[in-house]
Amino acid sequence: MASREGAGTEDDDPAPPEPQPRAAAVVRRGAPLHPPALQLMLLGAIVIIGAGAAPLPLPRLFVAFVAWLVGYLSLFIPPLI
Repeated sequence: MASREGAGTEDDDPAPPEPQPRAAAVVRRGAPLHPPALQLMLLGAIVIIGAGAAPLPLPRLFVAFVAWLVGYLSLFIPPLI
């Protein structure tokens, strides 16, 4: 049998280091809410609630609802940065 000493096989190489998770990708419980998402939700809610005092056309009311919905859903998306 041939000796493997000094053969330079891949088994002699140390394992590559495990990739570190990006610090920004880690979401912690109790992380602060995203201010732009809250502002978008508040803007949509104010327009929708204000429609009770002064009737708005349906397209504008729909846009306000979509703005509120996007703000609401973006609260649950982890930050990209």
